[in-house]
Amino acid sequence: MPKPQYPTQKGLWSKGKRKEEGYQNVQLGMPYSEAVKHFRQASEGRDDFDPAVLLVWGTMQATAVLNILKAAEETFGEAGQEVVRKAINKAGYEAMAGFIEHSSFPENLDEIERASYIVTGINTVLYASLEDPSIASRDRCEFDILWCPHQDRYTAFDCRVQRYFVEGMFQAMKDLGQGNLTARVEKLIPHRAECCHFVIESLKDHEGKNPWRAYSDELGKRAFKKLKEK
Repeated sequence: MPKPQYPTQKGLWSKGKRKEEGYQNVQLGMPYSEAVKHFRQASEGRDDFDPAVLLVWGTMQATAVLNILKAAEETFGEAGQEVVRKAINKAGYEAMAGFIEHSSFPENLDEIERASYIVTGINTVLYASLEDPSIASRDRCEFDILWCPHQDRYTAFDCRVQRYFVEGMFQAMKDLGQGNLTARVEKLIPHRAECCHFVIESLKDHEGKNPWRAYSDELGKRAFKKLKEK
């Protein structure tokens, strides 16, 4: 399967507009509003600022988080893994809550349409990614990630770190009355796919553990298997 090809005019970034009529009145907000304001003030009108340095900085942070998780697993076993997972959950929850607080969505949207628009915010704002979204049915939406900040650094297995952020994001959505969702991954760029493809489904009548979290549990067990095989 081919790798992504760039440049591309497909998909949308955070300022892009989706084709659905309901999206025209959507306003995607920013968490960490004070930090965002100060950054914009500091960089405004500066010809010597290269936005790519934010990718460098973010990649360093993402690599540190991955290294912390691996070190905790190797040193403290399951307890270490759980401590780091909960810390990442908390960060995802905080970012999602801040995003929802500063965003605006029309009142007349059905559940999956609203969820799809919020997920566009997750992808294009919280993950700074290039997204190509669609609504498949009343209970399911999908999206392709055409470019992700982690795609050239993380392996497919390393992406389990991002699952922990999403666990916190989904919990924030549920707690704030913005839908009860799960997701599954069908393709990944680190697996040499041309995009990352995700399916999002409603869990409004679901009981028990979110399947997204359940699969994260399985990946956590696989991490210890990999350690034993070293």
